[in-house]
Amino acid sequence: MDDTLRTPVEDVWALGDIRGGGLFTHTARDDADVVYRTVFRDQDRSIAGRIVPHAVFVDPEVGAVGLTEPEARAAGYEVIVGRQDFTGVAKARATGNTRGLIKFVVDAATDRILGCHIAGPNGGNLVHEAVLAINVGARYTDVAQAMHIHPTLAEGVNAAAGGVHRPAG
Repeated sequence: MDDTLRTPVEDVWALGDIRGGGLFTHTARDDADVVYRTVFRDQDRSIAGRIVPHAVFVDPEVGAVGLTEPEARAAGYEVIVGRQDFTGVAKARATGNTRGLIKFVVDAATDRILGCHIAGPNGGNLVHEAVLAINVGARYTDVAQAMHIHPTLAEGVNAAAGGVHRPAG
């Protein structure tokens, strides 16, 4: 199968669970979109380099995208990290749901976001800001400097990005 999900058999495509990889409904839906646009709309679509987020709907909810800190280090990146506990997010305190944290994993050489992991209220929704940031190659400073509405849980994403610091020395 190639990056357009075409198999070696003429007019046969591999999508969803058959394709392998992340077995999520949202990846299967994206697979279908890639094949539809490639076959019926003659658009140049591919799964190459696709950024795939995921969520686990437990308590606290977990949303994640990209590399974890150990994965980034194993891949050879010099990593800097930003984190924000939900105890420091006004909306989380107001709702009484302060368990969890938001963590950014950043390439120290380029300031590009490599991953974001959120365990806490609405983690599956909050991670989408990082999904977009990674897709467009944003730096952590782009997220940190973007104004966020107060009081919202998304302020925690903003604060975590603003909390990325280089080690002293």
